[in-house]
Amino acid sequence: MNSILCALLFVVFQPFAYGQFTEKLKDRLTVHFESDSYKISDDFKEEIRQFIQDLNVVTPYVFRIQSHTDSIGSLKYNQKLSERRSAAIRNYLREIGIPDILISTKGIGEIKPVMPNSEEDGRAYNRRSNIFVFEIQKYRLFKSKVELKDAKRSKATVFVQYDDKLDSTVTDDRGNFAFIVPENKDVTFGVFAPGYMFSTRTINTNKDLPVGDIILRKIKPGEKVSLQNLYFVGDKAILLPESRPELINLLRFVRSNPKLKLEIGGHVNGPKSYFGDENWYFNLALDRTHAIREYLKQAGVNTDHYICRSYSNTQMVFPEPKSEAEAKMNRRVEIKVLE
Repeated sequence: MNSILCALLFVVFQPFAYGQFTEKLKDRLTVHFESDSYKISDDFKEEIRQFIQDLNVVTPYVFRIQSHTDSIGSLKYNQKLSERRSAAIRNYLREIGIPDILISTKGIGEIKPVMPNSEEDGRAYNRRSNIFVFEIQKYRLFKSKVELKDAKRSKATVFVQYDDKLDSTVTDDRGNFAFIVPENKDVTFGVFAPGYMFSTRTINTNKDLPVGDIILRKIKPGEKVSLQNLYFVGDKAILLPESRPELINLLRFVRSNPKLKLEIGGHVNGPKSYFGDENWYFNLALDRTHAIREYLKQAGVNTDHYICRSYSNTQMVFPEPKSEAEAKMNRRVEIKVLE
């Protein structure tokens, strides 16, 4: 335990080149004490030990201890007693391997009771220390450059989305943009410019940064965009919630270009070596394109000029995929401009 947490100190407390830290409450534990005592009982020592063991120690945490007393005794005495209780918890955390630099303590005394001090049951509950565990979220710099083919300026709008958070920015005239994004987070981004096809991609901020230049081509018949971050229930045409960022980017594009006639083309991963049923492949790909068109229709888009077409397994990027990543490239929906 000690060696793992000590190894995290460099990660947590080194000067951070990309931005700031934020803290998120991960968990908490309350420890109770006997009257006029700051000794941790054996039962609570075991509870604290188990609490620490259950934490995911691969993630950097900080521990904040706040201690309280009942109202027996003077304010000054109870303040000191609460500080001793926090110190006792801190010493025990150090014993079981938590580095001192990750721990902060505070004594609050008797001023914040959670139960009335008029009865012993209430006083017993007020004699407590709370161990708060905060997860440290680090951030990274996500920057790239957009190139608009055959344009003098590369002005574009970029949207990023992760969890329930959405942010956007406009590139400079040379197409440069930057975001501060959480470390080790899946982030979906979409790039848009009037008169141009769009680009969308999901990246992991640990594995996939930096991102290379993003090239947008002019809208014209035959141009297409591949949507690979659409997720369906296995072997069905039911969209999963994880598809929402990709669908929103598609929605942005069609709303900005309402007169385009589009083909929604469905592709499946069906290598010949799987000996799959050709009709089943065909229908699955077609049904999934219908699900996309229905999503757009429910969002208020006029889909009368959108055509759904199944390409089944006839245009696989990798005819015999050797990894899940290659199989995923085969499972896609493509948006193609017809006119």
